[in-house]
Amino acid sequence: MAQKKLLLIDGNSVAFRAFYALYRQLDRFTSPDGLHTNAIFTFKNMLDAIMKQTKPTNVLVAFDAGKVTFRTKMYQDYKGGRQKTPSELSEQLPVIRELLKDLGIKSYELKNYEADDIIGTLSKMGEDAGYTVDVVTGDRDLTQLASDRTTVLITKNGVGDTEAYTPEHMKEVNGVTPTEFIDMKALMGDNSDNYPGVTKVGPKTASRLIQKYGSVEKLYEHVDEMKKSKLKENLINDKDKAFLAKKLATIDRDSPVEVTLADTKLQDPNIEDLRNLYERLGFKKFLAEVGASATNSNKQEIEKYEYLELTKENIVELDNINEKEVTFYLAMLGDNYHLAPLEGFSLKVGNKIYVSKDVVLLQENPLRQMLEDKNIKKNVFDIKRTYVGLNRLDIKAEGLDYDMLLASYLVNNENNSNDLGEVAHLYDDYSVKTDLEVYGKGKKQAVPEDGE
Repeated sequence: MAQKKLLLIDGNSVAFRAFYALYRQLDRFTSPDGLHTNAIFTFKNMLDAIMKQTKPTNVLVAFDAGKVTFRTKMYQDYKGGRQKTPSELSEQLPVIRELLKDLGIKSYELKNYEADDIIGTLSKMGEDAGYTVDVVTGDRDLTQLASDRTTVLITKNGVGDTEAYTPEHMKEVNGVTPTEFIDMKALMGDNSDNYPGVTKVGPKTASRLIQKYGSVEKLYEHVDEMKKSKLKENLINDKDKAFLAKKLATIDRDSPVEVTLADTKLQDPNIEDLRNLYERLGFKKFLAEVGASATNSNKQEIEKYEYLELTKENIVELDNINEKEVTFYLAMLGDNYHLAPLEGFSLKVGNKIYVSKDVVLLQENPLRQMLEDKNIKKNVFDIKRTYVGLNRLDIKAEGLDYDMLLASYLVNNENNSNDLGEVAHLYDDYSVKTDLEVYGKGKKQAVPEDGE
């Protein structure tokens, strides 16, 4: 039986980060009818990265229902110092909810409660039901939920860059357990949420005190025993602030949510609704994902070719071809084409496109003859890269003619890339994936096992 995996996403936090990730390109990201789309676009990219990383069976995206919550009733200035949400982001939030619905992902908000409380309650429900839980947020307050079954992933720079908070990592970073982190917040307060703690008590002092006493309550049981100091004086004077801050910092894990774990089960996406949404927003990249090319002419261009896997058995098909112009691509994993592994190739001859992962076939005739024949023009992505790559196979390429990378540079030398997919995207063809999408990056960079 597959492991049950619950993914809980702080919708407001991720949307906020998505909005500012492309804030400088705000005017560029607009739909045909004038809606800003930078947050929607980046939210989808972040969501894809998160889903790929966590592989959940159940997903819920929690949103704040409004500014008035049980915490503002407790402390009127709670979150009072925050700037108003930019209108350019506010107008995108309903569309993000629409996107989630079309993707088969449940979203939810609860009056008088924050997204944190929904996530805290659902994570507890998931733990009790035997789920492994991942929480994604930019808010470190949620690290108090970390446990043996729950990992809190704090978003950092980049689309899929997160820092995983487990109980062990909490100890490394803050010196306290996830539960004790609430007490730490009670002593130091929270500038972001605009509530005070004890005067002159910062993270280091708060951590040291909680490591020694275990909780705010136990600290105040022994405060009279402390040596006379300014710290002791501040602790005594601000006792009420400390206990109020603890209440404000504590996530309600028993909030009256009306969703069940069954409601969070990941559903199949509604492809037709997604296609309509992407067309409305002008998202050509995502249209390609649901099988709709950027333009009808693109689609017709793709469909007119026959795709074949080239093997030792059928390579003889190329013997009787009299084409004077072919298109060739040599795939490498890495930027240094002098050393990067050769991972495969593709060859377009007439209306047939041959593909293979076996680069040794290139040394076999009639392929070698074709590549070394100066009378047959070869269209390639990067002449220099292709020439060097083939030379490593002891193939002396001739007739290398059209260079797409060079042509792209001549058209626009300020917005160029050595990635075939990225260059295609510059000209609104999203049917070609980027190297990052295919191979990943860093230590996880690899050729996909999927033959596609």
